[in-house]
Amino acid sequence: MVPKDNDEFRPIDDIVQVIETVADNYIPTEEAEEFNDETTGIRRRLRRALAVTSDAQFREAVDDYNKAVERLRLSGSLAKTLDETQRINLPWVERILNQTYARTVSPRVESLRQYENGTDNVYGELLPRFISNIFKETKLKSGQVFVDLGSGVGNVVLQAALEIGCESWGCEMMANACDLAELQQAEFKARCRLWGIAPGKTHLVRGDFLEQDSIINVLKRADVVLINNQAFTPQLNNELINHFLDMKEGCKIVSLKSFVPAGHKIQSRNLNSPINLLKVQQKNYWSNSVSWTDVGGTYFIATKDSSRLKAFMDDSF
Repeated sequence: MVPKDNDEFRPIDDIVQVIETVADNYIPTEEAEEFNDETTGIRRRLRRALAVTSDAQFREAVDDYNKAVERLRLSGSLAKTLDETQRINLPWVERILNQTYARTVSPRVESLRQYENGTDNVYGELLPRFISNIFKETKLKSGQVFVDLGSGVGNVVLQAALEIGCESWGCEMMANACDLAELQQAEFKARCRLWGIAPGKTHLVRGDFLEQDSIINVLKRADVVLINNQAFTPQLNNELINHFLDMKEGCKIVSLKSFVPAGHKIQSRNLNSPINLLKVQQKNYWSNSVSWTDVGGTYFIATKDSSRLKAFMDDSF
């Protein structure tokens, strides 16, 4: 159960993290001492066994955990605690997503490095904590629709379905990423069943998001659209802007590069530009938010708001 190098999956760590997640989220308060006591709790015993490299102590703690969980399962306590849970917290979300990723994407991650610099097909990931903050900033809710354009291996699509419980869509054209996204989706559904969680429905579409009918149609009812356009060519960014015309009022478009140039003003000569319909806020993200750098940066939330254009036209004409 010991990995060959530091980058490989560590089963023992996974066991400990699963037990800690269960202790934090599934165990009723009156039963928590058996798991969380600082001296005799199962979590403390696991850590102690690892510290002294005792296989026997580790196995004993795991056996006691299994017996305790089975007892609570049979009594209905686990199901009751889960039913009373209103929202899945980020560490819990990350545990399920990491389990899914480790078993599907990680063993095949080399296939994602086959991209072309200077094209639209450059792979990079937005990390869960950053994405969770985007969900908060856009006030994404369970009854809404989320769309990720350029969804890669599907990480954000799965996170939205799990953390928010919303209908979640993604579209990707790189074949290798699509293959891994489909593996992730299948593993994700199985993992959620094991954890007793019902996520929102996920839809993964292969192909060019400018041409796929299913994506064009869902954009018309989307509430939040994510576009990781950090490496998109100017041509693709310009083509995307025309699709904003069909989005509903109040739809929020999150991007790493703004679709509205700094200092843009509505004028008579640019009345027909789709960017006049967008009200933009610049936000900051911090270190460890994206896969390609540890440095923080900026991102943008554009809200479709026709009132500014209407006000200009009312004043001008």
